[in-house]
Amino acid sequence: MAAGQKKQSTPKAAAAPAAPTTPKDAEPQPQYIPATTLLKNVVRAMALIAIAGVASPVSQLNLSPVFGSIPASLHHQQAMTLTALAGLGIRRLLKGYVSIDVSAWVTVIAYWTPLIQCYLYPHSTQLGINYGPLIVESLTYFPLLFLSMYAVSDLLDTVDFARWDLPSSLGDAILPMTSYVGVSFISRFFGALLPSFIGQHVYLTRIGLQMLLASASAFITPSKLLALAFPAILHTLWINPHSPADHAFQSANASLVASQNFTILARQESLTGYVSVLENYADNAFRLMRCDHSLLGGEWLVTPDSYKKGQRQKESIFAVFVLLEAVRLVENPALSPIDNIPRALDIKPLPESSKSALVIGLGIGTAPNALIKHGLNTTIVELDPVVHKYATQYFGLLPNHTAIISDAVRYVSDTSLSSPGSFSYIIHDVFTGGAEPVYLFTTEFMQGLHALLRDDGAVAINYAGDLNLGSTKLVLNTIHAVFPACRLFRDTPAPEDQKEGDSDFINMVIFCVKNDLGMGKEAVGFREATSEDWLGSIARRNFLQPREELEVMYVYDKEMPVMGRGDVAQLEAYHEDGAVSHWEIMRSVLPAGVWEMW
Repeated sequence: MAAGQKKQSTPKAAAAPAAPTTPKDAEPQPQYIPATTLLKNVVRAMALIAIAGVASPVSQLNLSPVFGSIPASLHHQQAMTLTALAGLGIRRLLKGYVSIDVSAWVTVIAYWTPLIQCYLYPHSTQLGINYGPLIVESLTYFPLLFLSMYAVSDLLDTVDFARWDLPSSLGDAILPMTSYVGVSFISRFFGALLPSFIGQHVYLTRIGLQMLLASASAFITPSKLLALAFPAILHTLWINPHSPADHAFQSANASLVASQNFTILARQESLTGYVSVLENYADNAFRLMRCDHSLLGGEWLVTPDSYKKGQRQKESIFAVFVLLEAVRLVENPALSPIDNIPRALDIKPLPESSKSALVIGLGIGTAPNALIKHGLNTTIVELDPVVHKYATQYFGLLPNHTAIISDAVRYVSDTSLSSPGSFSYIIHDVFTGGAEPVYLFTTEFMQGLHALLRDDGAVAINYAGDLNLGSTKLVLNTIHAVFPACRLFRDTPAPEDQKEGDSDFINMVIFCVKNDLGMGKEAVGFREATSEDWLGSIARRNFLQPREELEVMYVYDKEMPVMGRGDVAQLEAYHEDGAVSHWEIMRSVLPAGVWEMW
């Protein structure tokens, strides 16, 4: 190499550009979803949330004629919460592993629900009152709720929070909880709204609402899977005896006549429940009015055989409704003059024809009819228009009365202020089957009744319960706090083998006077009933006069709590035991098949 010559380097081949690498733990980039698709998914999710929420009270409504409203709700809310969270949680766990659209199956289950219920109801006795409703809903509503929440979670997974510079973890936390809160809110809101319009249209009946929800689901999630629902749809439209269609009514009657010798004369769903009139033509023919899993009253009918035995008119089956009429027999010795010297309250007595009576809760109208026949100016406050309609149409409620189809709480509150001292007699009879309307037993309501009575007036309150239960003690203590002079009578004798502390669920009537002038319950006396009081009725001759051997001893305890408007939760907490006991009693009064074929 020559001196000073530079050494030349051999050029190297240019290195190929390195391929981009992705760390093993890096998350895949979210797939871009058009805004229109995203909007459709959100709308579908909201619709499924609405359907699942509305289906909750509708499910409860369909269980109440067979199990009663309170027993049907015993495990509903807890199971609903677990099911909804499970549907949301499982979809989150399977995110990225399983991609199945289950929304179409919501429609299939919704259409099959009436059929499944129809074939489970005849087994209600075997299923039992404690877990029967839970078992039925585990095969109907809860699968619908689970799949709805699963589908909602799947749809909302498409929401990309990164578009708004928000962490994806925010969506993982907010969306599931928002979905659950939405279902829960809609369930409660629609449940409170439902009684105001139930039964006003074929689609607003129990079965109608189920079919409406299924159709709404089919509309928002169209699928070929709908073909699987056709057998259930045909069954509901043509075979299900609970359907509101005329042929379903005939089918129900054909089944009842063949198996139980009962006929449904009329039925309608209304704001207090499923109301129907039933008739039985066995050895002793009778007619009943039913509301859900309870009886509002009944009458023995006049037949050739009963006529030969001396029955000349329809007679009340239940003694308690006759006993309520004994409010007319109440005599208050505290107001009678002593040695021709008037007491502190100088009250001019009214003749019977000038007296007014208030009846809160109609039933079939046994007691109100008697008051009307005795010439009393009678006002009836009844919440349910269907009950008033059927009492008039099928049980001969006399027309010459003032009918107030309204909430008794509002009526008493308003009238006690505008027209105090209006009534000589008040009959309070609102028991509805294991659960009384709690606001009609508060101190405020009792104070309203107290204000409505004349100074020489008396009130008769029907209450069904067990004296060993806290609910009964709470109600009786509340009544005594406002009316210190009261006496209690049961409608039937206690069982001979009953021991102290045994359960004894009874109908009782509490008679109270407005003023006792310090005499206490000694101020509640009764005159002897006469043939004029009996109105030619055998039942009144046997049950109208309060009998000493049927009196229930109860001592008012000032230390025990009473129930104001803000304390009704105390009574509601006791309803479970009372409602379960009442269900068992009703199953002994009528065959299970009658309750199940509503």
